[in-house]
Amino acid sequence: MRKIEYLSPSSLALWLKDKREYYLSYLCETRAPRMAQTQPMSIGSAFDAYAKNFLHEKLFGKANDSRFELVTIFEAQVEAHNRDWAWEHGKYVFECYRNSGALSDLLLELESSVGTPRFEIEVRGVVNGQREGITRDMPGGVTFLGKPDVFYINKHGCHVILDFKVNGYCGNHNTSPKAGYLRLRPGSGQVGVTGPHKDCIPMVWQGTMINIGKYLEDVDQDWARQLSIYGWLVGLEVGEEAVTAIDQIVCKPNGKFPLIRIAEHRLRVKSQFQWETYAKAQELWEIIHSDHIFRDMPLEESKSACQLLDNQCESLKNPATPEDAMFNQMTRGF
Repeated sequence: MRKIEYLSPSSLALWLKDKREYYLSYLCETRAPRMAQTQPMSIGSAFDAYAKNFLHEKLFGKANDSRFELVTIFEAQVEAHNRDWAWEHGKYVFECYRNSGALSDLLLELESSVGTPRFEIEVRGVVNGQREGITRDMPGGVTFLGKPDVFYINKHGCHVILDFKVNGYCGNHNTSPKAGYLRLRPGSGQVGVTGPHKDCIPMVWQGTMINIGKYLEDVDQDWARQLSIYGWLVGLEVGEEAVTAIDQIVCKPNGKFPLIRIAEHRLRVKSQFQWETYAKAQELWEIIHSDHIFRDMPLEESKSACQLLDNQCESLKNPATPEDAMFNQMTRGF
């Protein structure tokens, strides 16, 4: 079994969803071949590169940090076979985002923030959280790795963690925004701003307009876990409330370039949900550093299950025939 040096929000989400697939993806001695990046995956990465490059250059000037040059971010995040397509379509999504006014408003927030806004390429750190009845006593905490898009402290001293999402760009049907958004902006030729959502109760909280009628975990628990972990990595305590912001770009098919809207979600994550997330991460951290992975089985049965999965990983990496390789790719995750 391979040694795991950190947890990411996506790896924790996979463990909670499918422990067998987690083992195949992260723990097998022979790591199964990673699936190639798809176009839907690449479009979010391409847009992220355009957005981070633009914001960083506006705030700090060009050539301030080579890590934030457009081509550098783009090529680090978009795999080679997708780059021609993603360069064009990522720019289109970015222009829609800028035309909506969302980018200008975000830039104003960043320009008036306290201290230096952070655009993380990658951040890794140990998070310690102890609360009786919620987490077990495990010295050393949990090591996390994350890639927060934007983090800043507004002029009222409120911490804001923002993440970009691009949903449905390559889809065949209209993608609806998640419930509870603060406003819905047209990004590709439509007129007017819609909002707030019927489940949104807008109110200013520590200098930022948010939806106080819901918490982020009520909208999407994976989003809430992801942004909670990002918050801890940039210095928030486990359980500390902050503004968790999602700019969700949703798409509707329309020929080569889909119609785009931007749903702005501004909410908090409950302290209790954060502690529960940390407890689950702490439990996973302990399990993957032990020899008893599948705790719903006795130890010896768990070891046998791991061996079967190791054998499956080996066959995924070294298929006997091309037909086996195709079958392995098709049945991965079943």
